[in-house]
Amino acid sequence: MEFNGKNIFALQKKEMKPLRRDMQIIFQDPYASLNPRRPVSDSIMAGLNIHKIGTRDERADKVMDILQTVGLEQYHAHRYPHEFSGGQRQRIGIARAIVLRPTFILCDEPVSALDVSIQSQVLNLLQDLQEEFGLTYLFIAHNLSVVEHISDRVAVMYLGKFVELAPRQELYRNPLHPYTQALMSAIPIPKPNLERERIILPGEVPSPLNPPAGCRMHPRCPIAVERCSLEEPEFLEDGPAHWVACFRAGVRL
Repeated sequence: MEFNGKNIFALQKKEMKPLRRDMQIIFQDPYASLNPRRPVSDSIMAGLNIHKIGTRDERADKVMDILQTVGLEQYHAHRYPHEFSGGQRQRIGIARAIVLRPTFILCDEPVSALDVSIQSQVLNLLQDLQEEFGLTYLFIAHNLSVVEHISDRVAVMYLGKFVELAPRQELYRNPLHPYTQALMSAIPIPKPNLERERIILPGEVPSPLNPPAGCRMHPRCPIAVERCSLEEPEFLEDGPAHWVACFRAGVRL
């Protein structure tokens, strides 16, 4: 795995520390990712302390500024996590991630634990911050409507491996992998009189600890052929910037 051209698994501990400042994470559960025994200012300031950024007063000022950036007030700094709503806690988690001014943030399902009415506010905040600070997000999600709203490029995974990768509009317009097609058929359409034909894949998802031979999806794939059970398909570029791992890519279910 490389970050800014460096293999992070080949780096020594001292070499990793400055890289960690440049890549941060927003956790899925805003209830479990904050220390309940510390005021939120301590959680936000932790990274500044670890990397010894500025003086004590300068760090405190950075915390106050970043709280306002994510839509909270300065007096919130001295409150504890239980005094906030789920959406506010996730804003605190976002503040903790961006206070170090990283270039890359891993967003681990950052809105899945929030009410639907709050999800759009947090997503819009993430997009505003991305534009303001020039951030790159790796956004992990199961909600395909959320993925479509926030992504520039989308990768679909099955049993821990990429099966398709394409620009957002291309993937949603022209899914080539049967698993991607099945996922797209499950997206709700906000029109009561318009029906979409669902693609239901048979069987159960195999264990990722003991995946099937050949293509990992072949036991559940309606278009699988004998080759699929014998060989694992390569992840190849089928069209401009559109990658897929399937021997029968493009065949419609």
